[in-house]
Amino acid sequence: MWNQKVLALSCLGALIALPVAWAEGPADKREGDGRHHVVMHLNSGDEKVQRGALNNIRHLYQELGREKLQLELVVHGTGLSLFTRNATTLGSELAQLKAEYSVAYTACSNTMKAMKITRDDLVSEVGDTVPAMLRLIERQEQGWAYIKP
Repeated sequence: MWNQKVLALSCLGALIALPVAWAEGPADKREGDGRHHVVMHLNSGDEKVQRGALNNIRHLYQELGREKLQLELVVHGTGLSLFTRNATTLGSELAQLKAEYSVAYTACSNTMKAMKITRDDLVSEVGDTVPAMLRLIERQEQGWAYIKP
């Protein structure tokens, strides 16, 4: 009888602790700096969509503050026009977000190769040029929140 009570209490304790363990899963992969980590994915060449993504970034920083948010914008496909010097109409907005909030910009190296775009063709604010899908996978495995505007 005593063994059955101990077993029942042990099972009950495990059931109570299990949701807490699940909730801590990806979060403990994030950097322990107390900030929200967001990777935003853009693959649209539509200027309205691109402008909307930049507005979303600005609003997140205005709501959370620079010290509480780290954000990386990853673009590929037709979205690469946002980062291309001779195609973008939003260069000043990109520069302002970089200067004010240190937004990280990543261009897809595979898209660049396919479109015959070089690093010199990109706005100076772009940091990394890596395969976009790989970067998105890496950030999500690191516990970053994924947003696709």
